Amino acid sequence: MLRLSRSRLRWLVVVTGVLLLAGLRLAPALPPSLITPVSLIWLLLAGFLLYAGYTVLGAWIGPRAAAVVVVAGVLLPVAGTWFPAPLTLGARLPCPRNWMLRSSPMGSTDIRVEGASVRICYGRPAARGRTMLGGSRVPYGQLWRTGANEPTTLITPTGAVIAGVEVPPGRASLYTVPGPETWEIILNASTSQWRIESEYTEQIRARELGRAIVPSERSHHFVERLTFSPDSAGAVLEWEWTRVRISVAPR
Repeated sequence: MLRLSRSRLRWLVVVTGVLLLAGLRLAPALPPSLITPVSLIWLLLAGFLLYAGYTVLGAWIGPRAAAVVVVAGVLLPVAGTWFPAPLTLGARLPCPRNWMLRSSPMGSTDIRVEGASVRICYGRPAARGRTMLGGSRVPYGQLWRTGANEPTTLITPTGAVIAGVEVPPGRASLYTVPGPETWEIILNASTSQWRIESEYTEQIRARELGRAIVPSERSHHFVERLTFSPDSAGAVLEWEWTRVRISVAPR
């Protein structure tokens, strides 16, 4: 096993910690082609930090106890964000995600209107000088996962009426069909599909809870990253120069 002096180990821990924090900060600015190799390096650095923690704890409480603490410290947060939690707990925990760095970071927004509670978990793509809505990336009139990576997911412990569609307690995915003047809102009980819109098969379509048409409007300012935010009537989706209001009400 690798043996390091305490002073060298301390120095390496500081450098590793700085690099890990830098990776989290810089990942959204990296080109998508670099995300996977940089993620692998980031995970290796995280592994070294765990080894350092094991080494320090092992000197205090013994190797076996240190191994148990380190393994538990890794598995608990991974399990809490990787596997679906009970609804009341899932509405408070960080949104489910994988543990790779992302050019489109995970975002979450909590919506509460007259007793209706909804958490929105979504990937936040950036424009980066490109025309996204209405361009080749997110064409008008075509199905969109309303985010990046996983489909945008709604978690509602009590159920809600979203854009006029009744959503029972549980998890639902949010898809849209953007347009220059109106957007079609699609709510679906399936949340396991991944990434590309072509995975929205007939089997998944059969699980739709409902569709609704809502107007879009021009935003007063440019929004670089896709953003959901709460307002008095529900949620507001903003990206580039577009704003779409999605109503939320109790069942």
